Amino acid sequence: MQIKMATGLGLGLAIIAGAALAAGPMDNTYGNTVKTVNKADQAVGYLYFESAGTFTSKATGEDGKEIAGGGTWMTKDADATICLTPELPAEAPADTPQPATTCSPLSTHNVGDTWEVTNDAGDTFEVTLSAGR
Repeated sequence: MQIKMATGLGLGLAIIAGAALAAGPMDNTYGNTVKTVNKADQAVGYLYFESAGTFTSKATGEDGKEIAGGGTWMTKDADATICLTPELPAEAPADTPQPATTCSPLSTHNVGDTWEVTNDAGDTFEVTLSAGR
């Protein structure tokens, strides 16, 4: 299992913001899918944000098995930055360290948009916001 991939989901996928008319910068993500592709290793992950400040994620590990996870998110710097704190997946080995919180610039995107973002850990992702889950 590749815990780094699950952590990467929380890094690059969270760089979504709401539509220009939305009440908050994350409103456009609720009920939609945020797909990320790690530019270094092409690992693909999906994030699903909730308005309560939580998210769930899924990816495929190096062994081909699905990795499901989640955690919490928050914005800071007047909504210019989003930070994700992943939780360890239930199937993670007992000695696996807790993933670190990572932060990324937050900008406005609409359903159908694709863009690149680099988080504070130096990981670059191609991010796409798609309608529905």
